[in-house]
Amino acid sequence: MVKKIGQIFITLLFISVLAFTNSAYAIEPESSSEFEGIDVSRYQEDIDFEAVANAGMEAVIIKSSEGIDYTDPNFEVNYEGAKAAGLKVGFYHFLTATTVEQAREEANFFASIINGKEIDIKPVMDFEDLEGLSIEDINAIALTFAQAVESLTGHPVMVYSNADNATNVFGESFTQYSLWLAQYDGSEPSDEVIWDTWAGWQYTDTGSVPGINGDVDLNIFNDGILLENTSTEEVPVEQPGESTAPAQSDDKPSTYVVKSGDTLYSIARMHETTVSAILANNDIATPNLIYPGDELAIIKATSYVIKPGDTLWAISKQFGITVDSIATGNNIKNPDLIYAGDTLMIPE
Repeated sequence: MVKKIGQIFITLLFISVLAFTNSAYAIEPESSSEFEGIDVSRYQEDIDFEAVANAGMEAVIIKSSEGIDYTDPNFEVNYEGAKAAGLKVGFYHFLTATTVEQAREEANFFASIINGKEIDIKPVMDFEDLEGLSIEDINAIALTFAQAVESLTGHPVMVYSNADNATNVFGESFTQYSLWLAQYDGSEPSDEVIWDTWAGWQYTDTGSVPGINGDVDLNIFNDGILLENTSTEEVPVEQPGESTAPAQSDDKPSTYVVKSGDTLYSIARMHETTVSAILANNDIATPNLIYPGDELAIIKATSYVIKPGDTLWAISKQFGITVDSIATGNNIKNPDLIYAGDTLMIPE
């Protein structure tokens, strides 16, 4: 990260990471499937991602942007290199906003930078430049940014924070988001944070990895960082005799009153429908502008569990709709990449 959250002067043997992955934690990991990863920016300069992958790293979170107009100069080359090496890839934005209006601008900028990329990891909010802001300001700015990014990208957000801020600054509303905790002291993530689980643990900023000259942040990640269709958890195999018929939708609309902290994406997940369906049923022109107290008409979409051998083309023919409508309704960036066991919401 550009602004390091504390510094400790220890030397960690790279192989010692393996011991962490098998230990019991005071605060539980969000998923039991754990793997090693790094996060990088221009400060790591030229990276040999093939060497990084060969060293056992499985994921990389890349700095994409900062403020309202700064793109990390190594963003594109890091993205292309990491993808080519077969790493799981995600992006983080360094938030500098001091007002909620600026937070919305930064969310728009972040989304414009990463939309269209093939990402595996939840978009990350890195908000650590808090000087001069009250706790109320910090939470309002951060929540505005997170909600806007979620609406604009269709992806749930992950919060990057040190242990102090995750304990004393960020409020309960942020526990809906996965936590990537930066904590360089101790042998396990802090159990004092307001989160019950963690998805990532950045345990040093002075790590060493083949393929990178100089220091790099080292992390233990679990499947909690991943977007749903990239989970490393095993997909249950359908047993003979089990029904493969798609669930039927309920064509009677229900009413949902928007609450503080809601986003269209979270509401869609809650009601097993799609953002596009909510937009169409409620004539909403701007997806990231919904307000507490608004009443939304919700029609539950048809759900379909992807089977081995399925393609979006075959599924679209089965339901008499287009591939684009399924991809758009489910935030699928690459229609050629779908995974058995995932559930699709089929637009009406």
